[in-house]
Amino acid sequence: MVQKKNKWNISKQKGEEYAHKYIIEILKYSKDNTLPLSELVLLLNQRTNHIKINYHKREKSMSVYLKSVYGSIINFLDNYGFYGIIMNGRDIKIKLLECQLSSKTIRTLIQEYKEWILLDEEEFILV
Repeated sequence: MVQKKNKWNISKQKGEEYAHKYIIEILKYSKDNTLPLSELVLLLNQRTNHIKINYHKREKSMSVYLKSVYGSIINFLDNYGFYGIIMNGRDIKIKLLECQLSSKTIRTLIQEYKEWILLDEEEFILV
């Protein structure tokens, strides 16, 4: 089977900016800055439907873009420390941990969090 290259009409950086901008906006105006994942995805798709995101000349939603590029929306959110993922059985909620975020600081925060390397206790040995 022939593998097609990812032919998105937006760059990964631009996609991240759009995703963060709208996810933060949605979570800021929700109760306790927390929403169930399913509701967040629904609102994200509604708020970004004016952005033309195409894959091989077919229009796709922001959630499809995030799932394709990052594997899942949870993987995308888990890369950044200003989102909290609360799993309670089958119920998954997303929480905005840093409520003071503005659209101007998003770009700098994205760069800062990309430079962080998180270590698990099992990845090093105490001497």
